[in-house]
Amino acid sequence: MKLYLKSLLLLLPIAIFIIAINFFVDPANIFHNGYEKGIAEHLVKGYNVTNVENYNERLLQKYFIDNMKDYPDIIALGSSRIMQLNSPFLKEDKFINSGVSGASLEDDIAIYYLYEKRGCKIKKVMLGIDPWLLNDNHTQTGWKELRNEYAFFLNNQLKQNINLGAKTKAYDYLKYKELLSRSYFKSSLQFIQRGSDKTYYPTKNTVNKGFTRVADGSIYYGEAFRMVSPDDIEKRALINIEANPVYRLGDFTTLSGSYKTTFTKFIDYLQKKNIEVEFFLSPYHPIVYEFFKENKYYHIVFKCEDYFKQFAAVHKIKVIGSYYPSKYELDNLYFLDGLHCNEKAIKKIFEI
Repeated sequence: MKLYLKSLLLLLPIAIFIIAINFFVDPANIFHNGYEKGIAEHLVKGYNVTNVENYNERLLQKYFIDNMKDYPDIIALGSSRIMQLNSPFLKEDKFINSGVSGASLEDDIAIYYLYEKRGCKIKKVMLGIDPWLLNDNHTQTGWKELRNEYAFFLNNQLKQNINLGAKTKAYDYLKYKELLSRSYFKSSLQFIQRGSDKTYYPTKNTVNKGFTRVADGSIYYGEAFRMVSPDDIEKRALINIEANPVYRLGDFTTLSGSYKTTFTKFIDYLQKKNIEVEFFLSPYHPIVYEFFKENKYYHIVFKCEDYFKQFAAVHKIKVIGSYYPSKYELDNLYFLDGLHCNEKAIKKIFEI
């Protein structure tokens, strides 16, 4: 017993040191408030914001939408695969891209409700359609930041009568696990070693050294991510398929009945409010798409595209894009990695 207590006493200073480093360095900004609010303040003033990293994108949407002075006519909802869609591509001034990384259907619904709650009269919703929208096992938990908005919309607007309490109860406390996390401690030390800082700043430029969130909500990746060789792009695509299962497609063997029901009710709700809906299907890199073709497990991706196109036909919804890159003659040079096409690809898709 004495030996056990002695060991604990020896470990205590180490634990305190790890907690202190993780809390004060906080490379992912999970323990300190205000980071996202400051970004939103610049965006609503019409500035782009660069040198942004490791931020809570859902929380940013809350601050951004709550503080808007001029509301958009058109919004984009979806994952990072739609977040490069911007006003110049659409030739629309009153457009806001409210995409968030890894968006699930819960995110799309909750963020739409943030606009409705503010009294914004949306005329068109451009919805990024990813296959994992219909995957019961997508494993995305970021939407729980907006769980109250999601639950309210489902219960009051879609009349689905759900209770998310048990599913989301622990979400607010999960971040505290990072205080003693070895991986977070490693990230903190790397952050210090790189001499990184968390200083974002307003700019009128869209392409910058660091990651940039544009005033219309869209994004531009930083120079280091954008300015790479064709070989590097191929390597990134190969990494995407080596991370088997491919992003958010784990345990995806059938199209979720519950998500199809919620999706249908959501679209019906928008159309009954005379809101035009468009679907955007962002292409996968040719290497990733061929991997899907060669592996029967991933044929669920093709079933998803067929389902959404049939759904669009029945509901008279315009579909832009396809998971199939060859449909638009998109080769390696039209991509940033295996999952994300670049601005050149988006421009070509919309021109066609």
